[in-house]
Amino acid sequence: MIQTKHNTLYVCEIKFSTSEVKTSVVEEMEKKIENLSAPKGFSIRPVLIHVNGVSQAVKDSEVFGEIVDFSQFFSPI
Repeated sequence: MIQTKHNTLYVCEIKFSTSEVKTSVVEEMEKKIENLSAPKGFSIRPVLIHVNGVSQAVKDSEVFGEIVDFSQFFSPI
């Protein structure tokens, strides 16, 4: 989790898998956010960081404010 001075909590889920990330990650994130006791006035922004792709259903769920493909950081410019 990352907290900014602008009252934002970025709840990050990192998945390193040999196959694409399935929809179970959506339920996992929703449960984590539900159990999170965030201070009043804070916004919560879920972020998914992955390596081998995500299923279209995860993208369509719109649970994650951002989906980051970590493998892009290793490709040559």
